[in-house]
Amino acid sequence: MSDVQPTSGQVDNEVLSNYLHSHIIAANSGKRLFEEAAKVWSGTPHGPTFERLAREVTEDSDELERIAKSLGVELPPHKQATAWIGEQASKLGPLNPAHAAGGHPSQLELEGLITAATGKSLLWETLLLLADQDTRIEALTVERLHDRALRQIRDLSEVMRSTAKTRFRPEAAPSS
Repeated sequence: MSDVQPTSGQVDNEVLSNYLHSHIIAANSGKRLFEEAAKVWSGTPHGPTFERLAREVTEDSDELERIAKSLGVELPPHKQATAWIGEQASKLGPLNPAHAAGGHPSQLELEGLITAATGKSLLWETLLLLADQDTRIEALTVERLHDRALRQIRDLSEVMRSTAKTRFRPEAAPSS
């Protein structure tokens, strides 16, 4: 395989479709993970941040589906089933099954949410790069979504930094 990247030409629709399918599936799970996190952090000083993040992540997922549809990309039935299963599993709160704002499960949850937001920012960055080749991709919309994803990462990282020390104190650890 060549290391030379084409600078102009047509985007391969099949490759783009499969790429977007993967992100749509992940976005369905991500919505539920952020909703669960909003419940965990409700009533804490960071509750409003997580409520906003959950709302934004849902909006981002809707935007991704709109973008995919504008590109003629729809999930085939077998991938719709995969998306549904992932969404249902995410409702169980796999990153923080104890649904606690303290201890190591909440640290893992924050790290997982940061990872999800980072993956989403990379999606938007990739689409921005492809917008040079494919005029169907609205660069301004994708750039706005990319900027929002970067802010979401910063917000999550700030929550992690401001709560990590107390999370690892003996009184913060949930019983296992």
